[in-house]
Amino acid sequence: MKDIFRPVVVASFIAAVINQALYFLAAEFFQVEFLLTDPAGMAIPFFAPALFSVFQGIVGGVIVAWIASRTKSPKNVWLSISLIALSLSFVLPFLAISTTEAALWLDLMHVVAGALIIPMVRGALPSVAAE
Repeated sequence: MKDIFRPVVVASFIAAVINQALYFLAAEFFQVEFLLTDPAGMAIPFFAPALFSVFQGIVGGVIVAWIASRTKSPKNVWLSISLIALSLSFVLPFLAISTTEAALWLDLMHVVAGALIIPMVRGALPSVAAE
């Protein structure tokens, strides 16, 4: 299990650093305002991208552990679940963020996290469950 959880942790921290840099770039250089629609106008805290990247990595680690122990084809099940979750994550920013520009930046952050975490974890999973 340690061999599976390690890639989740490493990829989550790398995604956290990159996503925090993207947030800084968008907010400081492109003057993008990351404001929630409800409660109206509430700003997303500066540390949120890094925090959510790590949190989602932990949640992903729990899911990976379950998949590795309960399914016959861990690699394929992980890939399916994670791609569905990533696809669904593209919708939320457009519903919860006040501007399209900010929502697109958040979707970019989702792509970064997915591009790092999904293949790293898939590579660590066995193709067929151990019996």
